[in-house]
Amino acid sequence: MGRNILRLIISLVLIAAGIGGARFLIATKPTVNKRPPVKMEPLVSTVTLQPVDYILNIPAMGNVIPAREISLETQVAGEVIYLHPDFTEGGMLAEGVKIVQINPKDYELAIMQKQRALSDAEYSLKLEQGHQDVARKEWDLLYGDQKINEAESELALRKPHLEKVQVEIEAARAELEQAKINLERTTLAAPFNVLVLNKYVDLGSQVTSQERLADLVGTDIFWVQVPLPIERLQWVQIPNGQNETGSRVKIIYREDNVREGRVIRLLPDLSKEGRMARLLIEVKDPLDLQAKGEKRPMLLIGEYVRVLIEGEQLHDVYNIPRSALHNDSEVWIADEENRLAIRPVKTIWRDEESVILQDGFKPGERLIVSGLAAPVAGMPLRIEAPEEPRQETGEQLQESK
Repeated sequence: MGRNILRLIISLVLIAAGIGGARFLIATKPTVNKRPPVKMEPLVSTVTLQPVDYILNIPAMGNVIPAREISLETQVAGEVIYLHPDFTEGGMLAEGVKIVQINPKDYELAIMQKQRALSDAEYSLKLEQGHQDVARKEWDLLYGDQKINEAESELALRKPHLEKVQVEIEAARAELEQAKINLERTTLAAPFNVLVLNKYVDLGSQVTSQERLADLVGTDIFWVQVPLPIERLQWVQIPNGQNETGSRVKIIYREDNVREGRVIRLLPDLSKEGRMARLLIEVKDPLDLQAKGEKRPMLLIGEYVRVLIEGEQLHDVYNIPRSALHNDSEVWIADEENRLAIRPVKTIWRDEESVILQDGFKPGERLIVSGLAAPVAGMPLRIEAPEEPRQETGEQLQESK
């Protein structure tokens, strides 16, 4: 029993020591100074918005095609006895220049034969006119003023004979005229200023009528055929009459060479690939034949080029960076209290770098152009020094690229 009492006393002593130690540790623990919570205000960049006038520049790609193209074909047969020295693939020939000469001897002989046939017919007419005079005198002696059957009188007066000779003369004249035309057709000249694309004949060749000798294209004007989304046609000026002028166009090709052109026509059908509208752009002097001084590289038939079509001028619109448009229809605005406003907008034009808006802003508002990790409407913001207002027009933007 004495041992049990001793164990109880030891246990009580240990418990009391533990409680005392715990109280000591609690009483002597270090104190932590509490700090007020820090407000998270992300730093953003802004630009001050002002309305501007903006000229749309519509980018597209196009293919160079000839405005005038013909196949040079013979209308008579014979031997080719002359070819112009520049009548070769890639050669250029001025309007009216003789390109090909077919041997004319057979056609000159044909003219002589037709002239003889006409002379014979005219001689027959003179003989018949003499017979007519004799027949008239005989008729007057026999019948005087008596009324005779008309058919009998015409036969007696040789009217059918006269008509036959007159028809023969007209036929002879027509055949002579045709022979002269055939002689003229032995010479083939350039119908306009041309470039030779393909040549299919050589000196000494025997050609037949309607034989294809070459493919020629006009050098004064080329066209650029440009596919364009239908919804963008509203911004392009397309002439509807002879006195109207289409939109101006820049054609960029090979190492940033530039030529000027104009929209002249909207083709009536859509492209087979992509179902896009097709514009024709006229480019004058595409080979720089009329240029003075240093010449630019010539446009090539079939060349694929970039174009910038000058569209409509928009007034009092806002030009913002493409990166400032979020979720395809929202922008971020820093309001007067430096808080985030998420504002829905409707775009009227966009390209790779810019978005054009008509409404949704007030002049002087601050557009946020930097990123936000987790944007929440009304969140406080820290604002960097604002950039200058965006004032670029469409032309200025293109020049800066």
